[in-house]
Amino acid sequence: MALALLLATLVTACFSEPFQPPAADADLWEKPGASSKDVLTSMLACGEKNGSGIDPNASFQERAQRFVCMKRSGYTRRDGFDVCALRTQEPLKACESAQ
Repeated sequence: MALALLLATLVTACFSEPFQPPAADADLWEKPGASSKDVLTSMLACGEKNGSGIDPNASFQERAQRFVCMKRSGYTRRDGFDVCALRTQEPLKACESAQ
């Protein structure tokens, strides 16, 4: 019986998706008719360093500017995230100019 429980647990673990890393930003942006290559090209044109959206040297202002650039290029986020909706201690200049 113990062996059957152990095997059932192991088989179940093979089909679940625990501890998945977060999606790269390039996978979260979408625009009708845009390919994944188009998304990456637009991200790079907006100042991103790569498709992950991770730039430890970028300030929050710079990240907001890149986000607004993508929105102005016609992209939306699949997850509904909007950096301009965040309440921050300092005003996000990129978001002020986007309104």
